[in-house]
Amino acid sequence: MTEATLLIKKMPPELKDWLAAEALRNHRSMNKEAIHLLEEARSLRGTAAKPARDAQSIAGILQAMHALPVLDARPINEVLYNADGLPQ
Repeated sequence: MTEATLLIKKMPPELKDWLAAEALRNHRSMNKEAIHLLEEARSLRGTAAKPARDAQSIAGILQAMHALPVLDARPINEVLYNADGLPQ
């Protein structure tokens, strides 16, 4: 396996500062810290449960949503806007 180079452009300064602080805290270079974080994210993503997106799962979600009680029967425009048409 050959190593590759990754250049990150336009990284927000606060993210760069956070990465630098994490690298310092973990006694790593910023490069090694970034690799460690990417490996950690890959591992977590690989083991995380994927949300079901099939029609039966979606139908179940909609059924549960429609079973919720109606707490405010006003039309949505009355909920969101006052008499002057301004957001409430």
